[in-house]
Amino acid sequence: MEENRERAGWQEVHCLADRLYLRIPEEYGRPSDEWMAARFPGIPRPQEVYSSRDGDRIITFNLLDKPLQEKQVYPAVREIERILGHVYPESVRIRARELRTEAGRIGWFSFVTGGIRADSIHCMFVLPVKDNMMLGSYHFPEGTMEADRRMFIEMLKGIRLAAVMKGNFVPITDISDSGGDFFLTDGCVYRKRIYPG
Repeated sequence: MEENRERAGWQEVHCLADRLYLRIPEEYGRPSDEWMAARFPGIPRPQEVYSSRDGDRIITFNLLDKPLQEKQVYPAVREIERILGHVYPESVRIRARELRTEAGRIGWFSFVTGGIRADSIHCMFVLPVKDNMMLGSYHFPEGTMEADRRMFIEMLKGIRLAAVMKGNFVPITDISDSGGDFFLTDGCVYRKRIYPG
């Protein structure tokens, strides 16, 4: 993992063996092994975990050996929502949605579970990384739903795939007016980034 201070209040983190770059709040860090064992007693544990200092906010990332292409993002997240709806009836707070970002399409939804101190909101999200499913989650207290939901969306918007970052390319939606060099990865067409001057 490599971390860089990007702008006040945020840090850039490289995770999943440098396949994924994202921005997370500056106060977030990797928790200790003891904290992980207490919070995630089951095996397997998430591959990447970052949490706030107080442990009330947690974001996780797992790159699964399950194929996923960009056109499958919304159906996949809908199916995960359906299954969780059966496990926790009437818990879904925000139905499955799709967000288009520089990394491609990200599908997400949220649900609530009861807790000892307070109820918790869980935002589940998926996106294709090298044609495999990256399954992530963001957990926070229900009382801060609106502020944390906005922060979650900002984190999703800040996700970058390593192929795009390292190749110095940016996604395009209309090839006719872009000019320049192109390449195709993760189901998206990218063109070489043009710098002014």
